[in-house]
Amino acid sequence: MMKPAFKLRLVLASTALILLAGTFSLRYWSRAEKASSFSVYYTAACLVRSNLNLHLYDGVERNVNPQLVVANPATTFARTAREHGIPTVMLYLYPPTMADLLVPLTVFSPPVAFVLWNMLNSVLLLAASIMLTQMLGIRSLGWAGLVAVSLICFRPTLSCFHFGQASILLLFLVMAGVSLHAHGRKNMAGFMFALAAAIKLTPLIVIVPFVAWRDWKMLRAIALWIAAIMGALWIVNGSETLNLYFRLVLPSMSGGNLGAENFGYANRTLGNIFYTLYHYLPGVDHDATPNALMWAVKLVSLLVIAYAGWLSQVKKEDKLLDDQRLGMIAIFLLLSCCVAPFSWLYAWVLSAPALVMFGKRISEQRSNAVESTLFLLFLVSLLTSKFHLGLATPPLGVALAIIGLHRLRLGRHLEEPTIWRLHLKLAEAQRARSRKTF
Repeated sequence: MMKPAFKLRLVLASTALILLAGTFSLRYWSRAEKASSFSVYYTAACLVRSNLNLHLYDGVERNVNPQLVVANPATTFARTAREHGIPTVMLYLYPPTMADLLVPLTVFSPPVAFVLWNMLNSVLLLAASIMLTQMLGIRSLGWAGLVAVSLICFRPTLSCFHFGQASILLLFLVMAGVSLHAHGRKNMAGFMFALAAAIKLTPLIVIVPFVAWRDWKMLRAIALWIAAIMGALWIVNGSETLNLYFRLVLPSMSGGNLGAENFGYANRTLGNIFYTLYHYLPGVDHDATPNALMWAVKLVSLLVIAYAGWLSQVKKEDKLLDDQRLGMIAIFLLLSCCVAPFSWLYAWVLSAPALVMFGKRISEQRSNAVESTLFLLFLVSLLTSKFHLGLATPPLGVALAIIGLHRLRLGRHLEEPTIWRLHLKLAEAQRARSRKTF
């Protein structure tokens, strides 16, 4: 039987090798795709700056999958991109928020703006790392530095920098929201969560644990800030632009079906597993996806989230610690990547807080063999989309998340009463000393 210390070294060494392999995988990415996502944001921001907001969603058609579609050269969106030195550009599929926020960068050329964008992302990633280590109680400078380096070497993070994606910004906003919530500043925390959801709907999953905790003040703060941000978007972009997003983009994006083409395996979601298996069935129309299959995918995703929400419930007398709250929200961010209609590699940056939490448990030898094995297999699945490994990422992520929530639930029942009684005893001792002094 292996000694615990040896197993710990084995897991840490394996993690280091996986992260290193992810770093070396950079050389296989196409240079032609570099900054491709940022080019979309930049073009959209140029349209907002020129008061051409109505053309943000040029080329998007209802019930037609708009993912990985190059904008028609005849559209205003594509012409605007060419005028700024961008020969080809994909369709813009986000709420108008991202385009509005990046308007200041349009005073620079696209290459300069891309460098500035990645510099900003580097600062945000460092800030997110600091908040994460503080909330997890990591006080050692060496371990904190290791977390920061691991986040940078994380393959989804490198993908974000390569394509100029917004996932690092989302990670920062969610971590800021959790940190502010831990310090009792629920109003500002609500703003951070609402802004993240206004950029991309995925972070909206954080409302599930807040519902499970019956934190109605936090939910009210998020709802009010979402209403305020929607009002600002309406003022800046107009009602017709918002109508186009909700009428065209959202319905088209909700399916998540890309089929099993070469790029289809890179869409790492639970739904894509169903669509890929359907693609290989004999005698079926691969160009059309039956509504029953699409509803089955949504039902499975809903059941996963509902079960996770049930595991996150707390009783009125329970007192959650900050690291427990962070752990649950981190796990829901991991689940959001698993059940979203589309989760390309860069979207999995949002799984980083959960992985750091699991890594901390492993380093403290509080993790069992199943959890450690799933942790390593999950990291391996993110290395490449070849050999159908991309399809293994979501089920491994769901399994890791459910096990993590079970462990947190068990930890609350076993540890929290003792901790809470200790707090009560300390408070009583302080009151006794105060009476004696008086």
